[in-house]
Amino acid sequence: MGAFIKNFLLNLLNTRLYWLCVIMISVAFEYCGYYFQYVEELKPCELCVYERAAFAAIGLIGILVIFWPKGLKYIGIPLWIYASCMGLSIAIEHVDAESNIFATCNSVIAAGRFWFPLDQWIPSFFNPTGSCGDIPWQLAGFSMPWWVRAIFIGYITAIILSLIIHFAGYLIRRKSK
Repeated sequence: MGAFIKNFLLNLLNTRLYWLCVIMISVAFEYCGYYFQYVEELKPCELCVYERAAFAAIGLIGILVIFWPKGLKYIGIPLWIYASCMGLSIAIEHVDAESNIFATCNSVIAAGRFWFPLDQWIPSFFNPTGSCGDIPWQLAGFSMPWWVRAIFIGYITAIILSLIIHFAGYLIRRKSK
């Protein structure tokens, strides 16, 4: 059993289960965003929309890699890192906008990070109708952008740990030859 766990961890990035978890987590966060928008009737701002776009990008990357885990993981991992870093930068900007009464949403900045105007292409999913400075929801005293920032930090941490484990496995296999 110990050898199975060791081999699983060392080949983690090559497994479809790993990428399926990436997809499922991304879909869960997308669903949460749409739940808050359509069920709880919270209005998403422009930064919310692009934070959701980062979750959608991570899910799409996972879908691509799940079909070709050995070939596309080398493309998927940098794209996952990019999407997570962009989502984190938008969430940080969003947290700052909440604490600054003079802050305004700027979709040009957010759209520039993803290179396309989501609110024009898919308005039913990505149409911003709220204000970035509003704090309509909190959990444990922290706003939604604060939690989104923590989630993207978790994504980046997961990527780093996965890469460390992957390279450790590579070194162990290389040393044993």
